[in-house]
Amino acid sequence: MRVLVTGGDGFIGQHLVEHLLDRGYEVTATMLGEAPCGGTLSPAGRAAAAWTRLDVRDADAVASAVHAARPRRIFHLAGFSSGAEAGRRCRDALAVNGAGTLNLVEAVARAPAAVHTVVVAGSADSYGGGGGRPMQERTPLRPTSVYGATKAAQDVVARGVGTALGVRVVVARLFPLIGPGQRPVFVLPSFCRRALAIRRGMAEPRLAVGNLDVERDFTDVRDGVRALADIADLDGTPHMAYNVCSGIATKIRRLLEWVLERAEIEPEIVRDPALVRSGEPESVVGDPARLRAATGWCAERDLRACAHATLDWVASSGAARRSSGDTAP
Repeated sequence: MRVLVTGGDGFIGQHLVEHLLDRGYEVTATMLGEAPCGGTLSPAGRAAAAWTRLDVRDADAVASAVHAARPRRIFHLAGFSSGAEAGRRCRDALAVNGAGTLNLVEAVARAPAAVHTVVVAGSADSYGGGGGRPMQERTPLRPTSVYGATKAAQDVVARGVGTALGVRVVVARLFPLIGPGQRPVFVLPSFCRRALAIRRGMAEPRLAVGNLDVERDFTDVRDGVRALADIADLDGTPHMAYNVCSGIATKIRRLLEWVLERAEIEPEIVRDPALVRSGEPESVVGDPARLRAATGWCAERDLRACAHATLDWVASSGAARRSSGDTAP
């Protein structure tokens, strides 16, 4: 089966490409720059996938990519993934996440070959704070950040325009995915990089942190891409959105503890008010019941082992030698 993965060079994209190749699919993956050479995708995986450059803001280029790939399924991952970056580049984030998704759905509607399903990687940030209760797919989309607003726009465009044009679109609302290969602008790899710098004597044994008591519904990225593939397998009239989450809240503090445990260091932990985000919800948890009922999927990988694997990956990739500030998940 032919599949197209937009944003195949990204954190989630590389894991998804590897997973789909393991399933025996013929994968075309798009990238914004060069084909990945330093991430988690194996050399065999890089060679097996067909790579093409694509900026999803270019409607003609998107149409050409869909036409050339002739996919049965499309996984749309291209877009802004960092809340901090989206906040700094609001218009670009909306153009990529919103208008880029519109370009893809329109291209599929005009494609001569039948695309069975388009799976759009949405975000739990579309919901906003959630009020401390597990968020279900019927929870209203009330984003409270620039990033969340752009992902909510993507969600509405994907489902609304897909329905209007007769394109089978499903939005996978991803709660935070973590694991090897994630960029250091995110909290877990940031902890890993700085812990390794301390262990190697490259930094003082002191870690400045934000609010460690914030809790999120984290899932190992390898479980996450399995969910995306399972959603694409669904037949019949789908629910148009599925939460991809474990249903379990984990404090940021636990991630840090697991990293320090693996690094075998005990630095001084100092709370820095500058790293505390104003208005940040204390708890964001999802309800995975709809996905579980439809596919049997559940999060299987242990988060402690995931944190250890992420530290090992950062250590082997050399990312620990590059400096960066602490950020939110």
